[in-house]
Amino acid sequence: MSRILIIDDAKEICFAISEYFNLKNWEVEVAYDIETGLDKLRAKKFDVIIVDYNLPYINGVVGTRLIRQVDKDVLIIALTILGEEDVAESFFKAGANDFAVKPIKMLDLFCRIKSHLGKPMEESVIKIEDYPKGIDKNTYKLIEDYLKSTDKYVDVSDIAREIAVAKKTVNRYLKYMVSENVLTVNLIYGKIGRPRKEYKILK
Repeated sequence: MSRILIIDDAKEICFAISEYFNLKNWEVEVAYDIETGLDKLRAKKFDVIIVDYNLPYINGVVGTRLIRQVDKDVLIIALTILGEEDVAESFFKAGANDFAVKPIKMLDLFCRIKSHLGKPMEESVIKIEDYPKGIDKNTYKLIEDYLKSTDKYVDVSDIAREIAVAKKTVNRYLKYMVSENVLTVNLIYGKIGRPRKEYKILK
């Protein structure tokens, strides 16, 4: 199982990235500052570290230098804001391997990490005999056909209404399809609460 450490003081960002990588069966750790992240790194080996720039006490660039003193080989992905080319350059000089621009596009982030780690993307076609317990091939096909019929991102309520299946059931199938790289997820942030998820099939 691959391990990822997220260092960001924005809890909603940590939650969103954690949710996505948990669905991919990654082991996820979170730290809200560099010092905590370094403690976790000293205690455990990680495959990837995602680090933000604006952090309390120690910023991400300085933090990247400190991370490299502990682990010279771990993949470091820096988080920047569009237009902060100078910050991205500072990250590279400090030892980062790549950067992702906020707002984060999860599929892009995932593909970047997979590419750096040299791991192939999982096959998106699922054989009928490979469906796990609790996933019925007919319900799966119903959801899949609806998603193929639209080019838009849709949420659980949209799907449940259109195919007349309970939201709880649809949500279970969507989680499974995301874990198999059949769908991409778009997270929409409101003023309060958890982000709303929308889904689109990968064609």
